[in-house]
Amino acid sequence: MKGNRAVLTAVVVLVVIIVGWWLFGRSDIASRVDMIANFEAVTKRPKPELFSIADATLGGVTKKAIAIQPLAGSRMIWKVRIPDDGWLWVSVGMREEAWEKEGDGVKFLVGVSDGRAFEELFAQHLHPAANQGDRKWVDVRVDLSAYAGEEVDVIFNTYASVPGAPHDERNDLALWGNPEIVIR
Repeated sequence: MKGNRAVLTAVVVLVVIIVGWWLFGRSDIASRVDMIANFEAVTKRPKPELFSIADATLGGVTKKAIAIQPLAGSRMIWKVRIPDDGWLWVSVGMREEAWEKEGDGVKFLVGVSDGRAFEELFAQHLHPAANQGDRKWVDVRVDLSAYAGEEVDVIFNTYASVPGAPHDERNDLALWGNPEIVIR
């Protein structure tokens, strides 16, 4: 009877170790691509000087962010090999000083290009002057597993106005917070 207990205990311990490794080992820090850490190598359009790194606080929550000066449109392109089970995690928002000033907000868009086609993965229009619900970080989680193992361009775009609206750059103080690719 004691021999069976010892074997059962050993099996249970082994299963717990394997499950723990599977659950916690997969989210290892090495499995993250910190996009801000690669900021200098990113293609920035139309002009690199319009982009900067800042600690930005929205609604009492501070994140490391890429800040964009007001402009008609901007684009950042990261060349990334997408890991298995890869997800893009990013937060979007507008600086607090834009919340009660005139303007029509900012459209944020994320897509992926494999060199043959562009696929839009996420689009969000934030207009904190008109919508108090936009006065915060908006967390975005995008599944990239369809591109696992491929080297692709992950593209972040901002637009001064939504399609069909008159062009309005007033107070378009866009922020991309804590952008990273993680394994889930």
